[in-house]
Amino acid sequence: MSRSRHRRFLVSPRGVVLGTLLFTNSWALVFPLRLARPPSAALWAAYVFGLALFAGALALVLRAAVTPTQSPRARLGPIGLLVVMCLALWAPAFGWAEPGEEPWAWVAGFVIGASALAVPRAGVLVAVGLGLMAVIGAVVFDGPAVSNLGVVLGAGVVTWLAGVVLVWLLGLLWAAEAGRDAEAGLVVAQERLRASRELHDVLGHQLGIIALKAELAADLAATDPARSRAESEEIRAIAAATLADARRAVHGETVADLATQVASAELVLRSAGIETTVDVDTTLVPASASQLLAAVVREAVTNILRHSDARTVSIAFHRNGRGPTLAIVNDGTGSMAAGVPSSATGLASLAARCAVDGARLVAGPIADGRFEVRVELTPSGN
Repeated sequence: MSRSRHRRFLVSPRGVVLGTLLFTNSWALVFPLRLARPPSAALWAAYVFGLALFAGALALVLRAAVTPTQSPRARLGPIGLLVVMCLALWAPAFGWAEPGEEPWAWVAGFVIGASALAVPRAGVLVAVGLGLMAVIGAVVFDGPAVSNLGVVLGAGVVTWLAGVVLVWLLGLLWAAEAGRDAEAGLVVAQERLRASRELHDVLGHQLGIIALKAELAADLAATDPARSRAESEEIRAIAAATLADARRAVHGETVADLATQVASAELVLRSAGIETTVDVDTTLVPASASQLLAAVVREAVTNILRHSDARTVSIAFHRNGRGPTLAIVNDGTGSMAAGVPSSATGLASLAARCAVDGARLVAGPIADGRFEVRVELTPSGN
């Protein structure tokens, strides 16, 4: 675990906000204790016990308010318990109130603020109910009704506003952390896609060569042992180079240019007995597009070796009115059309990659029973 994550684990923003809310709402106990006077020690003990239960219910509601995973319906239970405990204090607080004081009104105000913080709609209903009970209490116990109602609603609004600011700040922090985590996840996904693409390009092409040479070496084993041994030595060299390329691909160190890839493709196709024509002047290829075009050549040649019975292949780079174009054409349309990969690691992936780089990849049968893979660069790529 990194130091930043360890620190983030030890200092919980949610814990800080909850602690601040609990400290602020502790005034809900101060007012009824200071503004009421039970007539005996036993009643004092019962009164304090009731306030302790009320404090526990208040803490549950505040905890629910800073728990985003808890649904509003689940929060109604703690709110109901808090209202019940508040109503249980109604008669004692009004009956034992100091002259001219409103201890229960303060209690009700904090209940309204906490309830509205947890579930706003529930807070409105609680405000109506407890406001009505404050007026009734004032009438029954000969207190000032307007003053009681004012304290209830005023304390409720102030408590709610203070809590809203804290919860809003906590929400901003959570949103920032979620954005940072999403960005990190996107970076990881992009790196995995890059590694997957690079490994597909390297392994798909090289393993196709190894398979062809292994088949050739097996055919020559009985008729030409010396050449068979030579092919086997080449297979071993290619396998070692493939392993090194795969390691470089994993670490993002692969460097492919069009000139190297075209030369390799020509050698491989001719080794497979496929007549190959190359018309590519690499000096005319934009440097920014060389690696992309190399990947297209590698994928197209790999598909030809795996999925077609082509006898001739042409690789050409030319310019036209639409911009520079690279075309790989073969005469193995029949089996090629059925075997063109459509997964995210084949031509479909290359098409998406070309689109990101402002190019357009088209693959499909053309006239005279041939199959073409064509990449059209934008004129600005010159």
